[in-house]
Amino acid sequence: MRAEKEIRERREIERILEEAEVGRLGMCIDGRPYVVPVNFAYHEGKIFLHSAKGGRKLEALARNPRVCFEVDEGEVVPKEKPCDYTVRYRSVIASGEAEIRSEPKKMLEALRLIVEKYAPKERGTQLTEETVSGYKNLVVVEIRIEEMTGKRSPV
Repeated sequence: MRAEKEIRERREIERILEEAEVGRLGMCIDGRPYVVPVNFAYHEGKIFLHSAKGGRKLEALARNPRVCFEVDEGEVVPKEKPCDYTVRYRSVIASGEAEIRSEPKKMLEALRLIVEKYAPKERGTQLTEETVSGYKNLVVVEIRIEEMTGKRSPV
């Protein structure tokens, strides 16, 4: 990575993860890449997302919990000549290990983080262990980040 594009400050990388609206979860199924866009929350070195209990994503994670997670934001910057156009962007790529969690207490913590990110803040407190236990087809995926890098345009 070219030095002028690398983000070295961990707090800036974390801020990008906290602010991004959509993440992309990269997995490997039978030696082939598989990427899924997801809603998520980042908190204290972990990424949390929710999922139905069945499906391709959970099958892939059960076979191979090693994952890559990517977020980005950007905009095209037009110039006089088409070949001079550029993009102003920030991105983060994280890798780690995913664990499927179905314990009501762990699910409650993760779902509150996700709800508080996407809905008005008081909505997360409406969730209880009892309500979460009622969602029989729901699990949480917890990704323990082992490495993350950030990149931004120098413009």
